[in-house]
Amino acid sequence: MKTQNKELQKKYISFLKNIKNYSDHTCKAYKNDINQYFDYLNESANDLFENKEFVNYLFNNNLSKSTINRKLASINNFLEWASKLEENKGQTFIKSENLKTEKILPDILTSNYINTLINTLPTVTSKDIRNKAVIELLYSSGLRVSELVNLKINDINDNKSLRVLGKGRKQRILPMTDQAYNILSKWISDSRNEFLKNKNNQYVFLGVRGEKITDREIRRIVKSTTGTFPHNIRHTFATHILDGGADLRVVQELLGHTDPSTTQIYTHVSKKKLQEKYKRTHPRG
Repeated sequence: MKTQNKELQKKYISFLKNIKNYSDHTCKAYKNDINQYFDYLNESANDLFENKEFVNYLFNNNLSKSTINRKLASINNFLEWASKLEENKGQTFIKSENLKTEKILPDILTSNYINTLINTLPTVTSKDIRNKAVIELLYSSGLRVSELVNLKINDINDNKSLRVLGKGRKQRILPMTDQAYNILSKWISDSRNEFLKNKNNQYVFLGVRGEKITDREIRRIVKSTTGTFPHNIRHTFATHILDGGADLRVVQELLGHTDPSTTQIYTHVSKKKLQEKYKRTHPRG
C-alpha cells in the first residue's frame, strides 16, 4: 500500500506540474501535505480515502486553523483527482470542510510612511541601488516575491511596463511608476555588472555570488529596510490603488488573482481605514 500511495503521489505531482502548470514551490507544498496525509494513514491504518479523522490528526500536531485549512484543501484536491482514476473507480470520499477562522486584515503602511521611506533610501553603493530597486518595484507593481526573483532582463519594457509570470504560470503585463523604472534602469545599466559573474545570467536581481537572488534574501532586504514583509508591501500597494479610486476588477488584474473573492479583502481594509479617519476627524467621533 505504501508503494502504491507513493506512486500515486508521484503521478499527481506530475499532473500539477505539467497539466495544471503549478510552480515548483506549489508542487513542493502539495507533496509535503500529501506526505503528512500518508503519515496519518500509516498511524491510523486507514485506507487512502478514509480521511474523516485527518482534521483531528492535524489539530493534534498543534497547527493553526489557517494552516489546517490549507492542508485540507490540498488533500481534498488530491483525493478528488485520485477518485477519478480507473483503478479507483467507484471509490468515494467525504470532502473535509474548512474550519471557521477569523479574517485577519493585512497590515497596511500609510502612503506618507512608505513614500518618505523610499525617498530616503540611500543609493551610494551598488547594493543600495539594488535594494532600493527591489522596494520600489514591490510597491510600484504589487509583485509577489516569487515574481520578483524570476524577473528577467527581457521582461522589462521601454514603455515602463514589465512582463510577470504569476501563479499557474499565468502571464500578465504590469505598469511601473516613473521612480521604479528609473531606479531599475540605473541598477541594470550601472550596477548589475558588479554582481554579474555568470555572463549568461539574465535574471534582473542578483545575489552577491552573481546568481539569481533568493526569496529569503528579498525578505531580508525588505525587513531590514522597511521593518515589514514583502507581502505587506503588496497589501499596501493594493489598498492604496483602491483608495485612489481604482475599480476592484483592476486591482484583481494587477495582483493576478484568479478568484475575485481573494481581492475582496482590500475593500474591508479600505472601509476600516475610512472608519478610523472618521473617528479621528469628526468632532463627536
